[in-house]
Amino acid sequence: MNKTMWWGYLHQNNTIQVKRWFGDHEDYTGDCIGNPFVLRVVEPFEADSQEEALKIITARLTPN
Repeated sequence: MNKTMWWGYLHQNNTIQVKRWFGDHEDYTGDCIGNPFVLRVVEPFEADSQEEALKIITARLTPN
């Protein structure tokens, strides 16, 4: 399957937002810095599907 780039963040309402990434670094940097709705950001990574991306983001946001 063809891998797609994804990124995501933890929203202030404690939901995980999964976003496709098309190469604009501003998506996960400037647009998130100082945004009161964004608690934590997961930088872009490859995944086969949105479901896989959600699992990866969840794992990266979960403390060890």
